[in-house]
Amino acid sequence: MALAHRYCSQQRPGAPAAAAQLPAGIAKLLSPLRSAAMYLPDCDADDLVKRIATLLDAHGLTAWLVLTREASRDPVAAHLGAGHAVARTACVFGRVDGQMRRVAVAASYDVAPLQACGLYDTVVGYKQEGLRPHLAAWLRRLDVGAVGINESRDVPLADGLSAGMRSYLHQLCDPELAGRLATAERLVIDLLSHRSAADLRTIEAAVLRTQAVARQVLAGGAIVVGRSTEREVAEALRAAVVAGGDHLEFVSVNVGASRGHGGPTDRPLNVGDLLRVDFGIKHRGFCSDLQRTIYLTAPGFARPPAEIARMWAVNRAAFAAALQAIRPGATGCEVDAAARAVVTAAGYPSYPHATGHALGREVHDIGPILGPDWPERYGMTVHLPLRAGQVLAVEPAVYGPDPRSAELLHIAVEHDVVVTEDGCRLLGEDQPEIWVVGADPAPARP
Repeated sequence: MALAHRYCSQQRPGAPAAAAQLPAGIAKLLSPLRSAAMYLPDCDADDLVKRIATLLDAHGLTAWLVLTREASRDPVAAHLGAGHAVARTACVFGRVDGQMRRVAVAASYDVAPLQACGLYDTVVGYKQEGLRPHLAAWLRRLDVGAVGINESRDVPLADGLSAGMRSYLHQLCDPELAGRLATAERLVIDLLSHRSAADLRTIEAAVLRTQAVARQVLAGGAIVVGRSTEREVAEALRAAVVAGGDHLEFVSVNVGASRGHGGPTDRPLNVGDLLRVDFGIKHRGFCSDLQRTIYLTAPGFARPPAEIARMWAVNRAAFAAALQAIRPGATGCEVDAAARAVVTAAGYPSYPHATGHALGREVHDIGPILGPDWPERYGMTVHLPLRAGQVLAVEPAVYGPDPRSAELLHIAVEHDVVVTEDGCRLLGEDQPEIWVVGADPAPARP
């Protein structure tokens, strides 16, 4: 027998009334789930449902179905109050007789968090009969039209339906309903890439904290030229981030030849090296992504050599071109083309990666990629239109030979920006010049 349906459409996540209906021990365990259940911290359950309903209409869907279970959880489930799910769980948002319904079907021991989150007007619990009969019944009640499922070739966060769960879904669907299943990737992108005002404040705080750590460690005397190593710089960054109460999401410290996302090594930072540091933190659930370029100089030399200075100037021009191209409605491909054209026109090779990416709860989050039209690498993501409120990490690069060794090195500047109604806004401070570390105060030599 299914558990009794429970109507909770007016119950906000974490409201005292919901907690009071749960045993004290369970309520305590659920408290972090309530705060993380919704992707938008200042959006209540009814507002989120309205957004989902609007997106269903915008993308030609009658319903949206999210299927999840332990060990292969759909990443969207956590934003719908189902991140806890152990057994098969279904979250259904769709119209029945023209009315928007939101239904969760879960194993009896997975019901309580779904009730507490306040997102669903109906929560059905199953026992030995399993998910199949209850989900099939609700799917049959849906108005005729396309039913979105989380399958995507190019967008990982919109590809949460595992092959096994897809097979299970087809087994419980009749042929007519199976023929109406369609990808919900565009709905998921628009839902999860949106940043509320509260989100933006948190992301900006993360950026400012990251930039403060960069100044403290990279330009504040912590680097001893000729003695400090890549690994020691990385550890200093980690320690400073942790001391500030945040989590270091990733760090790349690179001197000499470019190593992409390679980790820091025991190589010392020597005079004449170009140091590139790429790192990000997580602050209150949101991430930053920052690159800083530093030239390590000898006494008497207060500026980088001409070859390095030119690479930096071209990179800065490419960065400015990217910012100029960012606006609502522009595609990631258009932004990338604007930056890439500056680099290649200056005689440097086209850099082998995108100009930028979406940023949010993950460093590489859901949303447009600012990249070239390379179908087998970026797929449709570079053709997604930018929308106001999205946050992007912008990072064009210039690759060229090290003037000392001819090794291929790169220069990059990376900043985080928010798309505004008429362009974009830089979060935090810019790096207009290469930082110079180890310079003697004596006058610079030619």
